[in-house]
Amino acid sequence: MNFSFFLIFLLLFLENGVNCKESYVSSGIAIVNLKEIALQSKAGKDIEKQISTINDEEKKGLLDLEENIKSLEFNKKSNSDARRIEEAQLMLYDAARQKKSQIAEAYRVAISTLENEIKKIIAKVCQKNSIKIVIANDAVVYADKDCQDITNEVVLGIDVSCPTIKVELKERK
Repeated sequence: MNFSFFLIFLLLFLENGVNCKESYVSSGIAIVNLKEIALQSKAGKDIEKQISTINDEEKKGLLDLEENIKSLEFNKKSNSDARRIEEAQLMLYDAARQKKSQIAEAYRVAISTLENEIKKIIAKVCQKNSIKIVIANDAVVYADKDCQDITNEVVLGIDVSCPTIKVELKERK
């Protein structure tokens, strides 16, 4: 009889030990959706809004330049006018390419700044919640429904610590 009591006790202890390990793992590992953070955070939305505004302004400027070139084409009278038109078209192409490059670089810098802020907030959330490992959800093959997702907490942290990130175009020399 003592042996069966001991066996039951041992089985219950082992089962509780396994459950303790599982709860430790679920509280020690979390997932985060970095794309959602970028899309939902105030800073991420602000970056997208600024880039959209910059794109619209640049497109308007380039369209005005293109209209000037078209008016030159309409009024061309000689070969020298044709050369001036061709040079203007090349300048338009070059200006468009440079602006696109400037906007892409400004976007890259702003996103890099946002990524650095996200890392800081993730570190704070991990310290607060005793999380040892955070895995981006796009790298996770399977996560139990009880696996802690800290995405919303990180979004709130970003909104508080860094609600806006300035997108700055650097002029080309």
